[in-house]
Amino acid sequence: MAGNVFAYFLLAVAIRQLKLDLSYPEILAIRSAGGLAIGLALGWRDRKLFREVWRSRLPLHLARSALHAMGAIAVVWSVANLPLGLVASIEFSGPLFAAAIGAFAFRTRPARFAWIGFGLIFAGAAAIVFQYMDVIGFAIIIPFAGVGILTCTNIMLGVLSERQSTRSILFLMNIIQLAIFVALSIVGSEALKLPSSALTTTTLFAHGTATLLFAVVLMAVSGYMTQASLSQATRHGTAVQVAALDTLRIPALAGAGALLFGEPLNQSLVIPSAIIMCGAILTAYLDRSKRG
Repeated sequence: MAGNVFAYFLLAVAIRQLKLDLSYPEILAIRSAGGLAIGLALGWRDRKLFREVWRSRLPLHLARSALHAMGAIAVVWSVANLPLGLVASIEFSGPLFAAAIGAFAFRTRPARFAWIGFGLIFAGAAAIVFQYMDVIGFAIIIPFAGVGILTCTNIMLGVLSERQSTRSILFLMNIIQLAIFVALSIVGSEALKLPSSALTTTTLFAHGTATLLFAVVLMAVSGYMTQASLSQATRHGTAVQVAALDTLRIPALAGAGALLFGEPLNQSLVIPSAIIMCGAILTAYLDRSKRG
């Protein structure tokens, strides 16, 4: 998951920079095109990748990729318009969504003591939501929706990872999502009806052609890195554990936002974020999901 945290930070840098010139679907189309180019290069070196893609179960890939596209738009909006520390803190809900989906879809239940971690995560996040509701309003639903959708797709990714390689999964996802984001780019981002944010965010570099091209490359590479590292993580842990460990990027992104983007560390967030961290650690260590 350390690779996922680093890739997520690079993704945030690219999103902030590209937001100056491109719409959200256009930004994500760049990510998909870059991931597809990497996949084609890997397939050229090892033709087994293309054979594995040909034998894949397309309906499941279509469903997951379409859902993931929706979640990705929510995440890109959040990273572009909200402080990184706040976005990472809101993503506390990943373990809760993972537990709920596991209970309803797979009839699993977390270990008894894992509920302590869930309670801490919920308490810390609720405090943060109440602090920012007056500033962000109902737009705060967007990052929560993104977390819920992507948690669902992470569980689907775990199922797919048992049947085929990470490379083939990402290859199919990037093909499908490239078509989706290109179509949305043609229609126009206004069709998404995403609200504006009352908070202001900054970029790491000055606006210009060189920085735009650099951000395009960064978006293409980091987008593939996040998915590849996450796919590997799902092979070694439960959905709840992966979601919980993913929230450990809270201090990393909050620190990066403060040092590089000049985003002040809100003192009122320290205690709630610390509670979320404790809950995430407890959940990761105590969860041993069981079938009911």
